[in-house]
Amino acid sequence: MSHNYRLWLVSLVSLFLLALTACGGGSATPTTAPTPEPTQAVALPTRTPRPTIVPAQPTATPRPSPTTAGQSGQLALVDIGPLKTYDHPSGVFKIDVPNNWTLQDNSSSAELLLIWTDPTGNGAILVNIFEDNRNYSDSQLVKLLTDFLEERFGQQPDFSYEDAKPQSDGSQLVVWSYTATADNNIQTTLLGNSFVEQRGNKVSILTTLVPQEQFETLVSQTDKIINTYRINPRAAIGGGSNTPATGGTVLAPVQIGRLRTFNHPSGVFRIDIPENWSLTDNSRPGELILVWNDPANNAAIIVDVLEDSATYSDDQLVDKMISFLQSSFGNQPDFFYEDPKPQSDGSILIVWGFTATASNNVQASMLGNSFIEQRGNKLSVLTTLVPADQFDTLVSRTDEIINTYRLDPDARVP
Repeated sequence: MSHNYRLWLVSLVSLFLLALTACGGGSATPTTAPTPEPTQAVALPTRTPRPTIVPAQPTATPRPSPTTAGQSGQLALVDIGPLKTYDHPSGVFKIDVPNNWTLQDNSSSAELLLIWTDPTGNGAILVNIFEDNRNYSDSQLVKLLTDFLEERFGQQPDFSYEDAKPQSDGSQLVVWSYTATADNNIQTTLLGNSFVEQRGNKVSILTTLVPQEQFETLVSQTDKIINTYRINPRAAIGGGSNTPATGGTVLAPVQIGRLRTFNHPSGVFRIDIPENWSLTDNSRPGELILVWNDPANNAAIIVDVLEDSATYSDDQLVDKMISFLQSSFGNQPDFFYEDPKPQSDGSILIVWGFTATASNNVQASMLGNSFIEQRGNKLSVLTTLVPADQFDTLVSRTDEIINTYRLDPDARVP
């Protein structure tokens, strides 16, 4: 029997970091980068004891298997359907994309960030545009792109990139790659082609990302997509800007709307989420990974649940959490984590943070609160991530969200 696996290309946490939105004008630049202060007193989220919910019959249907023929253990072939023109509502750009690809829009009022993924989860197109009145040289544009790639993908196995190649339209191409792990630990090399360019006050990065082994098969189609990309330098990125009363360079305020209960179709968990937040589901067989972002893309709620029949002590759970935080965020500027804090419901809280770079190079301290727990054969991590300078303003609302989280140890992770 042939097996075709999927990759789930882009970490949603990485996408979230990319899309942090600053308030203020397009040329705003902080004079001093704020740094986290792990020793300062902050009001910590708390969780009240939570009963487990009554077991429910799972309602999730099995994820359809790709039908691509091939050898056992290969990745499903990226599925490129008929192309359809996508015109961004702002008029800033247009591009032809496959009509069977799914769009995730992580844009803010100051930056466009759109990601299309194919039905197999093994191919992606990314468009990232921001406004900057400075004039960049070709070498500065290349450095902007390679710095971005190193920051977001530099910790991935076998990450590398080639020298930039000038293109006939004035853009610069950087080819890059890393080793990704698909379902059932199948490993493959992902090949990225990123084009950076400046048109007027628009700085743009257009990226295609596909399995390297499929590149030659797909290149004529991805070239066709790439060559439909058009930028309108006279259009303005929509949505306006939120200018703080002080005129400072801070992140746009996190918007927490009215809460609405989210029940996962499997019955594994439920949680109340702001109804104005957008959900991205990066789950894979045996593990649920759901990420909600606020409209400004400056805050996130992340639920990660997997099944594990081993029984872990509190110290072992803490070690797992710290290892995850270090591997995922340890390379971020000013990364820190505090001592674990046992909670009344049996979970363990770790407070952590780092300095993130938002649009227009505004820097801000991010504060994460991650709760790890084991319920039966379920290992769960619940995380809130907000700007540190907004934590005290938001803590009553994030506490309210945290305390609605319910885990059913008897339901099955699909």
